[in-house]
Amino acid sequence: MLMNMKLNNVSDENELKINLSYRGLNPRKIWRRLVEGQMRKLQGIAAILSARITLERQREVTPGFRVFATLEVPGPDFHAEARDYTLQAALLKVIDNLRRQMQSRKNRQLVRRKNSSKVGLLHGRTRFVLNAVRAAARGFSPQGSSSV
Repeated sequence: MLMNMKLNNVSDENELKINLSYRGLNPRKIWRRLVEGQMRKLQGIAAILSARITLERQREVTPGFRVFATLEVPGPDFHAEARDYTLQAALLKVIDNLRRQMQSRKNRQLVRRKNSSKVGLLHGRTRFVLNAVRAAARGFSPQGSSSV
């Protein structure tokens, strides 16, 4: 069974679309609310455009509950999957995995911004500037002619 849900956010621009599907389970409001609450927490880390989440129960496999999640965000999407003996535990594992992925990407972006601001230069100009500094130290202009 496929169920579409929308979370109500403060602004309509940031409306999160959640596509929640069930396999081997009957839909329950408590699971929907649990997913919505977890997605709200993740929304604070990155701008999530939509989420596709599948809650599955496989009676012949142990552990019997599996959760898949795909979050559509600007840039590469986030994907996670987890199994556990309860649906809630599997969902929390998926959310934790997604949170770690999102935080890791955010940290990498911050490091890149910090490093580029320390240099204070546009990419591609670094070698030219370094050559100019070396040339000035030797008493020559960057183009190779002597300074006047």
